[in-house]
Amino acid sequence: MLIARTRRIVWMNATRRLEACGESILAWQLLGDLVRSGKRTQIELSEAVAQHPAGVSRLLDELEKGGYVLRSRDPGDRRCVHVMASKRGKRRYEAVLAEVTSAVDQALEPLSKIERRKLRDLLEKVVSEADDCRAPAKSG
Repeated sequence: MLIARTRRIVWMNATRRLEACGESILAWQLLGDLVRSGKRTQIELSEAVAQHPAGVSRLLDELEKGGYVLRSRDPGDRRCVHVMASKRGKRRYEAVLAEVTSAVDQALEPLSKIERRKLRDLLEKVVSEADDCRAPAKSG
């Protein structure tokens, strides 16, 4: 419950700051994932941002019309759509990155630098373990 409440505090701080810049938190989150990970399928992107695929698809339509993302069909599987951030999308993401960083800093203000580092390390450990459990088994 504390993790969920902390996430809500960070999310609301970031949302307020992004909305003041005319930016949507979900659009920024999608672009951020694509900037960090490179090309992804729409399904992978939906899972990464924990949003319903239909909603992500609608938002990607808007981002594509604005020139912020590029989509292409997989030649081997026409049902599969790949997405990547365009140069314009990367600039849009980076333009408000400082605002989001500031929002996170504000939410974590009660923690010292050492405590923030420990929190990040612990959360990375949880995420890494979960990612390891979801990864397909390697055949040997």
